[in-house]
Amino acid sequence: MKIERIDHIAINVRELGKAERFFTDLLGTEFSSSAVFRELDLRSSIEPFGVELVEPLTPDGPTANAIEKRGEGVSLISFKVESVQKAIEEMKSRGIRQVGMVDRPKMKAAVFHPKDTYGVMIEFVEYKSEHPAANIREE
Repeated sequence: MKIERIDHIAINVRELGKAERFFTDLLGTEFSSSAVFRELDLRSSIEPFGVELVEPLTPDGPTANAIEKRGEGVSLISFKVESVQKAIEEMKSRGIRQVGMVDRPKMKAAVFHPKDTYGVMIEFVEYKSEHPAANIREE
């Protein structure tokens, strides 16, 4: 597997708007419009450095449960790779459990269990040019 770079770092937050204001002021940056991912039960926004803020949509979904257990904070580190399939094969050969997969026309991503990776979810993402999230708008 060839890692090209860190793609983004996701931070779980209780209130997206409040967190956006904090990080905008702190980093001097602007976040994109938020996007809703109902299948993941979350709303997120990302800024150009690759900081993604993730808010739960419902009080009993996976992001809400993670915040309840561990509090707000870094939840995922995403790496851009040439081939998600090669990354999956490498991780499975190491006994690291895959917990999610996204296969869309412009992007593929695989997510791995934090219990197997020192408490942080690891994601590998594959796309050809600009990150697909750069132009996502809220539903």
